[in-house]
Amino acid sequence: MQVEAVLARARVATGQGIRYGLGKGGMNPGSPTPGSGGRCDCTGFAAWSLGFSRKLDESFYRHFNGGWFETTAVWTDIGANVGILESIEGPRPGAIVVYPDHDGHEGHIGIMLNANHVVHCSMGNDRKFGNAIQITDPGVFQTPATRFGWLHGLV
Repeated sequence: MQVEAVLARARVATGQGIRYGLGKGGMNPGSPTPGSGGRCDCTGFAAWSLGFSRKLDESFYRHFNGGWFETTAVWTDIGANVGILESIEGPRPGAIVVYPDHDGHEGHIGIMLNANHVVHCSMGNDRKFGNAIQITDPGVFQTPATRFGWLHGLV
């Protein structure tokens, strides 16, 4: 997949009225929207934007958590370069930005549009805008644990 296609998919989802639903969306990469029944979460949105299902048949993910593309698995993959993602130094268009589950709080993932904007699906976006998928500044991702990754084969 090409970076521009990923960015176009991510952008188009911002106007679809998708509501937040933990564990929802991202199962059908061929769908015109990332939502399942109009609902999606951050990893479902990221998987759909990248053009694959959040349920993967990939060795690292199968062994890590039964094949699920989710924040802690993605964060681990980026840190170890053992699955479908590789670590990169910082934000660039098409990069994944992620932090893992920690202390009982869910992790979060988004797609970088540029150094100053990220598109992501969150409960906070849903509450504030009535649409879970928004383009925002990357402030929510400014944690010591945040990692940036690149999908193998993305050009």
